[in-house]
Parts: sequence; C-alpha cells; structure tokens
Amino acid sequence: MQEMWKTFFSSGPFIPHGHCYLWQTPLVWLHLTSDSIIALAYFSIPITLVYFISKREDLPFDWIFAMFGGFIVACGITHIFEVWTLWHPTYWMSGTMKAITAMISFATAILLVDLIPQALALPSPAQLESANRLLEAEIVERQLAECALQKAKEELEIRVEERTAELKSQTQHLEFANRLLGAEIVERQLAEAALQKAKEELEIRVEERTAELKCQTQQLEQALSELKQAQSNLIQSEKMSCLGQLVAGVAHEINNPINFIYGNVTPAREYADSLLEVVNIYQEHYPNPLPVVKEKLKSVDLDFIKSDLHKILISIKKGAERILGIVKSLRIFSRHDEAEMKLADIHEGIDSTLMILQSRLNANPGFVSIQVIKEYGNLPQIECYPGQLNQVFMNILANAIDALEEDSHSAWIATSEANPRLIKISTQILESQVVEIRISNNGSEITESVRNQLFNPFFTTKPVGKGIGLGLSISYQIITARHKGELQCISAPGKGAEFIIKIPMRLK
Repeated sequence: MQEMWKTFFSSGPFIPHGHCYLWQTPLVWLHLTSDSIIALAYFSIPITLVYFISKREDLPFDWIFAMFGGFIVACGITHIFEVWTLWHPTYWMSGTMKAITAMISFATAILLVDLIPQALALPSPAQLESANRLLEAEIVERQLAECALQKAKEELEIRVEERTAELKSQTQHLEFANRLLGAEIVERQLAEAALQKAKEELEIRVEERTAELKCQTQQLEQALSELKQAQSNLIQSEKMSCLGQLVAGVAHEINNPINFIYGNVTPAREYADSLLEVVNIYQEHYPNPLPVVKEKLKSVDLDFIKSDLHKILISIKKGAERILGIVKSLRIFSRHDEAEMKLADIHEGIDSTLMILQSRLNANPGFVSIQVIKEYGNLPQIECYPGQLNQVFMNILANAIDALEEDSHSAWIATSEANPRLIKISTQILESQVVEIRISNNGSEITESVRNQLFNPFFTTKPVGKGIGLGLSISYQIITARHKGELQCISAPGKGAEFIIKIPMRLK
C-alpha cells in the first residue's frame, strides 16, 4: 500500500508536459494562461450558483445546481493539473482527477435525464394564473364560511361558559384528590430519576475503567513486545560488535608479525643468493675440498638445497601475501570504527565476507564444495553504513550456505555433476540511481508461507540451537530503515531462492 501511494504522488520515469511543447516560452505561456483563465471561470460559476440557491430557498431541484457546481469545480481542478503537469509529471494524480471529473459529469448527466420529466411537469404561468383566480374565489367563499363559523363560535362559547360553571364545582372536588395523587407521583418520579441517574453514572464509570484497563493492557503488551525485540536486537548488535572487535584485534595482531615475515623475505632471498654465489665461487676455485667438507656436502645434499631454497622463499612470500590478503579482508569486514555513514566499495565488502566464509565454501567430509559466481557491475563508491551492510551480506550468504548444506544430504544433488552447488552474486546500477545486489542459490524452494514471515523477528525454520530468527529481521531493518532501500526474497520450484537488495547511491 505504501509503495502504491509513493507511485501515486511520485513523478516516476515520466517527463513533464512542457517537453511536449519543446519548452517554447510563447506556447507554454499560451497554455498556462488559457488553462488558468478557464479554471478561474469554472471556479466563479459555482460561487454564483451557491449565491442563487441561498437567495431562492423555495427553488425546486436545488440539488441539481450542487451537482453542476461539483462538476464545474472538478473541471477547474483538471485545468489546474494541466498547468501543474507542465513542470511536474504526476500523471497518476492528474489522471485520477480526470476520472473523478468523468464520474461526476456522468452522474450529473444521468440525474439530469431523470429530472427532465419532473421539470416538464411543473405548471406554466397560464396555469398558475388560472389556479390563482380559482383560489381567490375560494377565499371569498372561505371568508363567508368564517363569518358563519364565528357566529356559531360565539353561540358555542355561551353554552360552554354555562357548562363550565357546572363543571367548575365538580373540578374543585377533583383537584384536591388530584393534588394528593400528583404529590405521590412526583415523589415516585424523583426516586426513579435518582435511581436511573445512579445507574447511568455507575455504567459510565465501569465503561471508563474498562477502557482504561484495556488501553493499559495494550500499552503493556506493546511495550513488552518492543522490549523483547529491542533486547534481541541489542544482543545481536553486541554479538556483531564483539565479533567485529575480535576480528579487528586478531587482524591487527597477525598483521605485525606477518609484515615482519613479508618484509624480511626479500632480504633473506638476497642473502641466500649471496651465500650460494660464494659457495659456487668456492667450488670453482677449490674443486677438491678437504675430506671433512666433502663428507658434509654429501650429507646435506648441496645441489638440492640450491634448487629448493628459491622455491621455499617464493612459497614463504606467497603465503605471507595470502595472509596479508586475509588480514585485509578481516579488517574490511569488521569495520568496528566505521559506524557512521561514509563512501564505501560494495564489492570490497562482499569479497571480505566471502573470505571469512571461505572455509564453509570449500569441500568438507560429506559435503561437496560450493561454487561462487560473481557478476559485478561497474559500481562507484556509494554512501552507506559499511559495517552494517557487511552484516547483511554475512546473514544472507550464511543462510544460503546453510540451505545448500541441507540440500547436500540428498544423494542426487551431492553426487550429480550436472547440479553443482552454486551461489551467484550480481550487482548493477538501475536507472533511478539505485544499486541492486542479487544473491541467489540453487537450493530448495522457499514456500510462500515461509516467505511471508521471513523478515519477522524470531521466525526461523532451523532446528533449536542453530538460529534464533533475528539475522534476516535485523538485515531488513538495516536495509529499509537505515539505508531507505528494499529487501525482498523470491523463490520458485527448481530455481532455489534469491534475495534482492536495492539501496540508493546517495542517502538523504
């Protein structure tokens, strides 16, 4: 629903209407002036109709004037939108206003057709004049009848006075009895009123107390739920923070000795070359050494040392370079000192996460290796929270590995070379300056019922002890709340699952 309203009020990929006029100033001003004058004229007509209806309260069918007024106002607003869309391509809003105008005009036309027979049935001025003459004659007859009635009334009043005098004496006796009865009735009514008032006050107090308790209960339930979620998020965040600090500390501790090793490999190689050069010179000038030296050369196998020493030093250098790469990846992944928004390389974060998960990607007893296919687009550095994005990549990639490891228990998947276990990662820039990251695997399908709850806190399909159901929930909050982006999961039978991350290149 939120996305629908965003699209409704958004300009989208459309262009302003002024592009159709090639932004020619005379043509733009012609349409602007014409639509504005038409809108003013449309708005003035309903004002005149309202004034006319207010002055003629006896006017029949006044509602048709209101319908015409609504129709004309809608037409005026439509012309206002014509002016608005010259610069702002909100065509969904403009089209909706036109649809409203169409409905009002259609309803007015239908009601007007139904009104015509009633309007034709109204009397003409000649008919009204004839009816007036008949009414005047009837008035004269009525006046004569009133005179006769007045005379009869006077005679009746005399008879009534006589009868009243007779009844007055009887009434005096009844009034005394009535006063006694009235006092009793009043006393009873007062008692009933007091009882009813007390009952109503009690009901009101009960309802107010019930509503208050219900509201407090709802607030407590909501506070408890928020507290549980906040506590879980805090625990997860603290775990990731501790993990980041641990990884950063380990990387720092390893970095110093490995730099020492890497930095000394080249001098060691130069020293070894110098020593071997001295040995070669010695062998050239003293081809027949002493028996003790000859025996020692034979025991140490000098020729093998000459050929193998360079290989050992090269292997040490490559190993040191490999460890330096791992340390760099650990530092990039941890980013424990980068909690604020900054420019970062998305591909660097993904690669560092894959480096940490490399042991799970390699073949293990009972599991075949997982191939990672990268289809990286040409992405610039984007504004983001790098440490939190690395946490999202870690959660999604770890879940993908878990899914493939579960599927590897099926013999046909584990042994079939035609169905290797794959994780595919692709990145690209969309037209709306949004970076799209897709992470998919060829494991089992995620059912629709699971997808509907996938990002809910504490929801997990893993057995007890393997997950608490917070990884994807926190990832969803990081992408949607912190980065103003989108995170969704799609899945189909035989195609595994795919997570799609969309975040803007620049955060507002």
